Amino acid sequence: MSDIAFEESSEYYENFDYFTDQKHVKVLVENKKDVRLWSDAFPEQDNLVFDFATAIDMSDELRILPAEGCKQLEKIGHYNLGKYLVVCKDSDYDYIVFLMKKAINPDHGEYKKSDYIFETLVHSVESIEYHKQFVQNFFAKKLCIHKSVISNNAPWLDRFYAEFSKILYKPLLQAIFHDFILKDKNRDAKYSLISLYSILQDINKIKPNNISFFDENFFSCNEWLSLVQKLHSFENNILQHFTRFNAIKDFNKVIDYMCVQNINESNCYMFFRGHNLENLIKDLLAKYFSKLYDNYINTECDKLFDQQKIDKRKELFKNKGTFDIKNEQRNIELVDHFNETVKSISIMYAQ
Repeated sequence: MSDIAFEESSEYYENFDYFTDQKHVKVLVENKKDVRLWSDAFPEQDNLVFDFATAIDMSDELRILPAEGCKQLEKIGHYNLGKYLVVCKDSDYDYIVFLMKKAINPDHGEYKKSDYIFETLVHSVESIEYHKQFVQNFFAKKLCIHKSVISNNAPWLDRFYAEFSKILYKPLLQAIFHDFILKDKNRDAKYSLISLYSILQDINKIKPNNISFFDENFFSCNEWLSLVQKLHSFENNILQHFTRFNAIKDFNKVIDYMCVQNINESNCYMFFRGHNLENLIKDLLAKYFSKLYDNYINTECDKLFDQQKIDKRKELFKNKGTFDIKNEQRNIELVDHFNETVKSISIMYAQ
C-alpha cells in the first residue's frame, strides 16, 4: 500500500466546469467537525463550490485505510495540490516552534510549506473556537445585548481570559522550548507540556456556586492562588534547568522574538493545545453562563407580575439552552495569525 497514492489532482477538479457552470474546489480537512470553522474561511462566490472532505471520504482515491487526522493528509503528494485541491489543517505546535528556531537563528528559512496547504498557525481549530471574542459574542446573543457592552454585563469573562493567558504565557513558552528546542538528552519530564497541563488542571478544583463568587472571589480563592503559585514555581525551576544547560540565552531570544511576532500575554492561550484548552475552561465558562443567564431571567421577570411573569420565566428558561460555541458564526478575521491564512485564501479565490 503506497504512502503517497493520491490519483486525483487539482486539474481534475478544475475541469468540473466542463460539466457544470461552477468550478469545484476540493478542500481536505482533518475531520468533519473542522468544517464548522474552515468553511468560514472560504468566500461565497456564485462560480465556486467548496466541497469539504476528509481522508475517510477520499480513502479509495488515497489508497489508504479510512481514518481522520493530520497524518492522513500528509500522505498526499504536494505535486497533486493546486487551486482546486487544497488542504486545511491544524498547525499544532509547528508554527510557534518554527518561530522559536527563527528567533535563535534568523537564517532558519521560511515556514510556508505549500501555497495550497492552509494552516491555523495558532495551535488548532479548538483554540480558535475558544477565542475570547467568540465566547463573548455567544454570551451577548444569549443575554440579548450588543457585544460592545458584554464586558460590563459579564465582567468576569473579560478578566478571566486576561488573567488566564497572563499566567500561562511564560510557562507555555518554556514548556514548548523544552519539548522542541532543548536537546533530547537535556529534557526532563517534569518540565514538559504534559506536566504543565497537569498543573493547569487544578483550575477545575474551583467550584463557583453563584454569580457573586465569579465576580468577587474567583481570583482570590485558595484554588486560584495555589494554581498561580504552582505556575510560578514551574517557571522558576525550568529557568534554572535552562541555565544548567546553557539554554537561557536562546530562550531570552525567543521571548523577545515572540513579542515582535505578536505572541504575547493576551493571546498566548491560542498556541496551547486546543483540546487541552477546551478541557480546562469549558466547564468554567458553562457554569458562568448558567449563573449569568439565571440572573438575567430574574432581572427580566422582576419587571413583570402574575401570569405574565410566569410565562416570561418559562420562555426565557426554554431559550437558555447550554453553553455551546461550536456552531457559532464567527468573524475569523479577528483571530491574530489565523487571519493571515484567511487573507491567503481570499487572495487565491478572488474573482
